[in-house]
Parts: sequence; structure tokens; C-alpha cells
Amino acid sequence: MKKQDIITLSLILLALVAVRVFFDIPNFNPLGAVALMGGLLFGKKMIGYIFPIGTLLLGDVILGLTSPIYSEYLFSSSFIFVYAAFALIVLIGMQLADKPSLKTVIGGSFTAAILFFLVSNSGSWLYLDMYPKTFAGLLGAYEAGVPFFRNTLVSQLLFSSAIYVVYNLSTSKKISIA
Repeated sequence: MKKQDIITLSLILLALVAVRVFFDIPNFNPLGAVALMGGLLFGKKMIGYIFPIGTLLLGDVILGLTSPIYSEYLFSSSFIFVYAAFALIVLIGMQLADKPSLKTVIGGSFTAAILFFLVSNSGSWLYLDMYPKTFAGLLGAYEAGVPFFRNTLVSQLLFSSAIYVVYNLSTSKKISIA
């Protein structure tokens, strides 16, 4: 990846994190897309983890400094599971980096949304007192997360596809559909 391409991708990802900071719609945000596409487009290099996770953390710190709700969230048990999910999503993106295409972005987006749902809700089950520590309690945590899954999936698909197309157009790369 050329230096100019790295700068372009970095600016796209930073802009999307800013979108999340200023337009906070529950579970409709570009965070999962930033993780997936950071891994996919930066490839199997350490920057593929550092930049996406770093930009996500920057957005959370800004929100934490401006909102009491987010300041409680920072570095809580929920935070740890959310970031573990994002790290796994970056890994998914890295696995797709060998053959990037709109088709792999869409497939990776579905996988990322499902993974985020499973990991973040299991973290809620594990650390929140409202769920009994039984299989039924775990299913209850997943059931409570279902209403949020739609926004997660739609935003993951929308933002990941947009990042892929914008990055390819802005770097004069040939867009691969399949």
C-alpha cells in the first residue's frame, strides 16, 4: 500500500469515527465497518490492528469526556467485550485482504455483525447482574440484544460497502465486485 493510499484510508476511517461521535444512533454507527475495513484494506500488518482500534478508542474517549454515560462505559467489563469483538472483526478483515471485493466485504460484514452480536451480548450476560449465569440467562441476553441487531447489521453493510467503494474510487483502484 502506497503512503498516499494509507493517508486516504486513514482519513476515511477517522471521518467515520467522527460521524459516530456527533451522530449517536444506538447500534447504527460505522465502528464495526472501521474495524473490518481497517483489517481488510491495511492488510496483515500491525497497522491493520493499531489504526482501527486506535481510532475507535479515540472516539470513545471523546464521548467519555463529553458524556457521563460514556465515561462510565470506558474500560468497563462491557467495553472489554466490545473491543474484543472489534479485534476479532479486524482479524476477519485481514483474512479477506488477499482477495478484496465487494462480495467479500458484504460476506465479511454479515460475519462481523453476527460476531459482534454474539461477543458483546455474552459479555453482558457474564458481567451484568440482570442475567442469571445459566444457559437460559445467556439466551436471555441474546434475546435482549435482538432489537439492536438490525441496526448493527444494516450499518455494518452500509458503512463497509461505502468505505470499500470510496477508498477504491479515491485511490484509482479497480473495484472488484466478485
